[in-house]
Amino acid sequence: MNLRRRIKGNINSMREHAELLSSVRDDISEYKASGSTSPRMQLLRERASIHGSISHMDDVINQAQSTRSVLGSQRALFGDVQGKVKLLSDKFPIIRGLLGAIRRKRSRDTLILSAVIAACTLFLIIYWLSK
Repeated sequence: MNLRRRIKGNINSMREHAELLSSVRDDISEYKASGSTSPRMQLLRERASIHGSISHMDDVINQAQSTRSVLGSQRALFGDVQGKVKLLSDKFPIIRGLLGAIRRKRSRDTLILSAVIAACTLFLIIYWLSK
């Protein structure tokens, strides 16, 4: 579901990009073809261009607001899940012990990974300095 939404968003953004490029090309070709048009026509064209940009910005802002609301609902959902897990861990000490073991394993894995990265960086610096 999320992948579909992302693909549709990518397709829409590519389509908008192509439309924008074609409209810019059309504007350039119209400008070259018209030579010197009246200042009033130039102002009207500029106004139409600004109006198009504003409507495009409105669309982007609406997409951002909908994304924000979806992220807010996901945050609430994860908060509810976290509360339920805490409630279960309070009821059943075995689950609390299991969650603690998972947390300790995760922190141990993080320490091992950071030690490996530090050692690789140190060896890289020593190799670089020895050249």
